[in-house]
Amino acid sequence: MKHPAAQRRIHRLAWATLGLLLLLWHSQAADAPETMRPDQLKSGMKGYGLSVFKGTKPERFEVEVLGVLSNAFPRQDLILIRLSGANLEKHKVIAGMSGSPIYISGKLIGALAYGWGFENEPLAGVTPIHNMLAELDHADTNAVASASPPVAAGKGNEAAPFPLLTPLALGGFSPRLIARAAEELAPFGFLPTAAGSHGATTGITARLEPGSAMGVELIRGDLNAVAIGTVTWVGNNRVLAFGHPFFQAGRIEAPVVQGEVHAIMSSVARSFKLASAAGEAGALIGDWQSCIVADTRRRARMIPVTMAVHNRDTGHRARYAVEVIENEALSARLVQMAIAEGVSAASASSQDTTVRIALTAELNDRTVRLTDTVFNAGGGLLAAPAIEPVNAFFTTPFGHPVVRRIDVQIEAVLQRRTAEITRAFFRKAQANRGEAAQLSVVLKPYNRPEVTLTIAVPVPAGTDSQRQLTVAVLAGTDAPPDIAPPDSQNDFFDALEKQHRGTELVLLVPQSSQGLAHRGKLLKQLPPSAITVLSDESATAASGQPDVQQIVVPTEWVLGGQAAARIPIRQE
Repeated sequence: MKHPAAQRRIHRLAWATLGLLLLLWHSQAADAPETMRPDQLKSGMKGYGLSVFKGTKPERFEVEVLGVLSNAFPRQDLILIRLSGANLEKHKVIAGMSGSPIYISGKLIGALAYGWGFENEPLAGVTPIHNMLAELDHADTNAVASASPPVAAGKGNEAAPFPLLTPLALGGFSPRLIARAAEELAPFGFLPTAAGSHGATTGITARLEPGSAMGVELIRGDLNAVAIGTVTWVGNNRVLAFGHPFFQAGRIEAPVVQGEVHAIMSSVARSFKLASAAGEAGALIGDWQSCIVADTRRRARMIPVTMAVHNRDTGHRARYAVEVIENEALSARLVQMAIAEGVSAASASSQDTTVRIALTAELNDRTVRLTDTVFNAGGGLLAAPAIEPVNAFFTTPFGHPVVRRIDVQIEAVLQRRTAEITRAFFRKAQANRGEAAQLSVVLKPYNRPEVTLTIAVPVPAGTDSQRQLTVAVLAGTDAPPDIAPPDSQNDFFDALEKQHRGTELVLLVPQSSQGLAHRGKLLKQLPPSAITVLSDESATAASGQPDVQQIVVPTEWVLGGQAAARIPIRQE
């Protein structure tokens, strides 16, 4: 039998535990606001909203319900409101207010999220809170939405509501790069701004509450890109924000930060919040039709990207260490933005620049290495094709690789090292079968005399049908790779590494034999018997290919143009 004193201690502990649980439940219930559905609203009802207009503290603005647009979106109504106060009569609806909680009679009705282009008064659309709360169920599943970006306000039909633009605070990027980003990221609803952000490393302890400015970090480190919106609802370590899709990625990981608003940039086209990151607050875990969902306990995995920049003429050197989010729709674009900024830093002038870029991507099961040299006219922004291979690190015909890290080496010289292929000719009138005929290729380097390269071209032997040899002379960027169509992801990356460089001169020499593409491999100079056997093995595994020998000649110039040369083959 237990001692009476011990029994009393057990009873007191049990009652204390129960009391603590009830206190926690009551606290959470008290913190969770009552909600109101669209069918409970009537025109003329008044209330307020919360958003940050300066610093980190939410401020109040006034609202009036104008009506409800039933089924404005798939299974989702849109509440129409008019705003006043907080100088909104001047600014109108501000980009960055997406997610601002709206309250009527003290009850949460939803998030300010939609607008119209060039409105004369501050009217906005509100996403109902019950649609947003339903997305919490999505966040606990493995469901994936489409990666198609939403259309931003002011794009397309001005009479239709669109998600408010999302300010994308860029730090460390040049004005030219920000201008390009505005064009490339517009379809995703982003409004790139120069914000001087240094990421969530300010030491500020993040505290997200309804109305707080919240950012999603797309790039962080020496370069920064933070998408700014507003918190609608907080509960049980989950945060609902924005009130519209980010770019409707479904399940997604990205760091979430508290935002600090520096100023409201008033504009007739669209006023926006000039803001930056102030402190890490968790991770984005879902991006759905009615809102984004974050978890304050989580930390997102990012892809490390390192860059080393060297200008060989000025001696300038710089290193960049950044991280980008892992997402098939945006990761490649973000890495390309970082590389373009690195090239811009390497040039640091309006002079013509020749740039060598070496990319190394560590994937889940292999490492891919690519090197190319490009010409950058007037020290301007890097042409998009120069870094297009980055796309292949994230998306292939055989699935999406897992990218562990990317390293970029950039070397620049302030010179125009380009040359045009002007003509090509054989040095004699006829060629014998099996001999090496001398081909002259004339290049015209920029601002320099012509240069003639002499290349030995093997003349096919062992056939009576070929009476003439025609050789195509191409710049590396225009020449087809000497590979078969890939049969697997590994073949795809093998093919990517075998792409010709812009400084390579490529000769295409047709052969008299037949080639065969078989299971991702290009087989050449096969006897007819071998072709028959391999072709019969599998109708889908083998396909006939022209047998073309490629002769690759490295040069010191980025090449352009093309030529062709013909020579009769002496008949015996």
